[in-house]
Amino acid sequence: MNQEDLRKAIKEHQPFQPLRLHLSNGSQFDVNHPDAILIGPRTSGILVDGAIQIISNVHINHIEPLVTAR
Repeated sequence: MNQEDLRKAIKEHQPFQPLRLHLSNGSQFDVNHPDAILIGPRTSGILVDGAIQIISNVHINHIEPLVTAR
């Protein structure tokens, strides 16, 4: 996934809707707040349990919205 596609997916639903990133190696990362992801041209940083996980954008296979209880 390129940088612009990832930015669009994050901003697609306003107000922000939590989402899950699925990577090519089977890993999944939840993004629960728009400030919990830093999107770069080739890599992105995701805040997970107080630590930043660096992922390669090309390994993001798909993004799905997370259903939250109301």
